[in-house]
Amino acid sequence: MRGEYSQVHDASETDDVGADADTESATTAADLGLRPVTTSYSTYSQLDRRPTSRKEILGWLSFALGAEPFTVAAVGIYLPILLEQLAREKSVMADDHSVACQESEEVPGQPPGAPPDSESQRYCVTPALGFYVHPASFALYTFSISVFLQALVVISMSGAADRGSYRKSLLLAFSCLGGLASILFVAAVPSTYYFASFLTIVGNVSFGAVAVCGNAFLPVLVRNHPDVLAAEAGHDEREAPEESFSHMTESSTSAITVTESAPASLLQSSKLPAAAELPQRFESFPPSTVDPDALSFFEHAVNDAAAEKAAEVSNHLSGLGVACGYLSAFVVQVSGVIFVAAMGSTLLSIRLVLLGIGIWWLLFTIPTALFMRPRPGPQLHVREKDRVFVRYVTYAWKTLWHTAKEVRKLRDVVLYLTGWFILSDSATTINATSILFARTELHMSPAALAIVGIITMMFGVVGAIVFSRYVQKYLNIPPNMVIVLIVGLTTLIPAYGLFGFVTDKIGLHHPWEIYVLAAIYGLSLGGMGSVCRSVFSMLIPPGKESTFFSLYAVTDKGSSIIGPTITAMITDRTHNIRYTFYFLFILLVMAMPIFYFLDVERGKRDAQRFGEAEEEALVEREQTHI
Repeated sequence: MRGEYSQVHDASETDDVGADADTESATTAADLGLRPVTTSYSTYSQLDRRPTSRKEILGWLSFALGAEPFTVAAVGIYLPILLEQLAREKSVMADDHSVACQESEEVPGQPPGAPPDSESQRYCVTPALGFYVHPASFALYTFSISVFLQALVVISMSGAADRGSYRKSLLLAFSCLGGLASILFVAAVPSTYYFASFLTIVGNVSFGAVAVCGNAFLPVLVRNHPDVLAAEAGHDEREAPEESFSHMTESSTSAITVTESAPASLLQSSKLPAAAELPQRFESFPPSTVDPDALSFFEHAVNDAAAEKAAEVSNHLSGLGVACGYLSAFVVQVSGVIFVAAMGSTLLSIRLVLLGIGIWWLLFTIPTALFMRPRPGPQLHVREKDRVFVRYVTYAWKTLWHTAKEVRKLRDVVLYLTGWFILSDSATTINATSILFARTELHMSPAALAIVGIITMMFGVVGAIVFSRYVQKYLNIPPNMVIVLIVGLTTLIPAYGLFGFVTDKIGLHHPWEIYVLAAIYGLSLGGMGSVCRSVFSMLIPPGKESTFFSLYAVTDKGSSIIGPTITAMITDRTHNIRYTFYFLFILLVMAMPIFYFLDVERGKRDAQRFGEAEEEALVEREQTHI
């Protein structure tokens, strides 16, 4: 097969830089009709081909152990509570900004959950960059900004993460930055609520960058795994300098179910469908790319013993990475609940938990720094007049542009990504909105909300297994209809919240209702994580996995900017966060017909024809060059 991974990453190169043309593979150059400028994987002189050791794998797993609790516990639970509370304590009366706001009682005589019916009724607003916003909106705006900047940063740095020797340096730098940001929350007080917002942005951006760099190591580690090298050499077994750890990955992931429908070579991140059927937190998936030359190994070795062994090893390592991340997040979440409850759910207890999460992140960065090798990849050609930073950033954005152009040729891929844009945005926004609603309207304590997060995680595992293994099998429905069912289940959450406008008996007027909805949210989130990626993988032309999953991740993260912003605007306008359930309900209903009209079988046929056409065009170009 041809080197599509090399193709998409070299697609950003222009004709004015060709100093290294003699060192690039003919396939990549011919495939694009461009003069190549990078050194190929096989000829790169600084390539580290030492077998992957057990310590190196432990170092790689350590990054997931350290970083995952930040997005699951901090971003998912504690930061929305902290930001809202800090903003509320510095809020003022909307009709008189010189008067500090006290938490107002619910307006007597109003329907349950209704906002003030006149401007004379008083409510609280918080000053924010020259405007006055609802305290809950302050948290939502902060997350929107952080996601926007995260997307910009991780796309811009993806070229440096794939090429040269920057991968490990960036991983360690952003790990330290994110850990320090979490630690500094201990100094966040109402008078410094802007500082807390800034730290949230820094921490979220850092997590996204860490995920990009960490995930980019996986294909390199797989390629140099002793078992893969042995299969590549035609031997049955080869031991690394340190003991082979294949038994470790096999035994450690024996309880993890693998999604059979997902291509094993999809190594875009450690959380692809070929790994574990565990629920995917959408906050955990920033756009990421991987070393194209390392991944091209899987393409060129298809139907080979080496490719089969590489797929097996990648599944084991991916599953182990997912399991370690969830185990770490679960331990931190449970510990946080106990600690916060013991301290009476005070604001100080939340700040101390965030301090602990930051220390946890930094501690697990140490094994990553000690045990992981830089594993440099082929570097981009940089002329003397070029700036290295600008060169790599330009490379990353051109790569994304070429990816988008390829996707437009496949109608079902476009249809799927449109639906995924809406669904991902809805699911992400529901989490933050529900936490803030429970805090502001139901007055639930931080400890109680942390328990909500644990319930979501537990039912997420159940949802991943049920939807991916049993729903389609027993209902005998096509894959796209499984997604429609998942969307329908998710729609129950905002629909139930809307009942609160007509009755005070049900409709999120009691804390126990939040726990029930957390279970439903976990089931749907787990189903999305296991089924949606698997369905998308069926629509991808052979050899284009990295290219298309890059755009999949960008679509996921890019959509997460819109939902929190609109919900914040609705809250500012109505002064009642319950009204955001209308927006979320409409958004989810819009996604259902899109996935209903998705034709997976047609998409698979189109993908196959697309791949065959690309292959024929490649052969013609190669013959022309000869």
